Amino acid sequence: MDDDEFVRMATSSLLRSANWRVIVYESATHLLGDTRRSELKLVVADIHMPGVDGFALLESIKRWKRPVPVIFITAYATQELLERAEAGGAAGFFSKPVDDARLLALIGAILQK
Repeated sequence: MDDDEFVRMATSSLLRSANWRVIVYESATHLLGDTRRSELKLVVADIHMPGVDGFALLESIKRWKRPVPVIFITAYATQELLERAEAGGAAGFFSKPVDDARLLALIGAILQK
């Protein structure tokens, strides 16, 4: 999920190319309000989004009956954001542009657990 449509479409296309089923959301609010969220096995989200940001989304997901891993991507990667993501329990952290091979490898490892 990303508020930038180009990034959303590129990321979803990458994940579909690896034969994963993808649900695309334009915001955290849309994801949190979707009844299909119980089908999710993983969330890839931007940190900086209007309204509910990535960290607030992560905290909401951690309260679900069956929480799912969250991987963050951001155009504004800093050591502080990385440390905050790790402390919050994020499953991964990538700066934009995302290293596609590393992202696919991490998702594959997470989904095989």
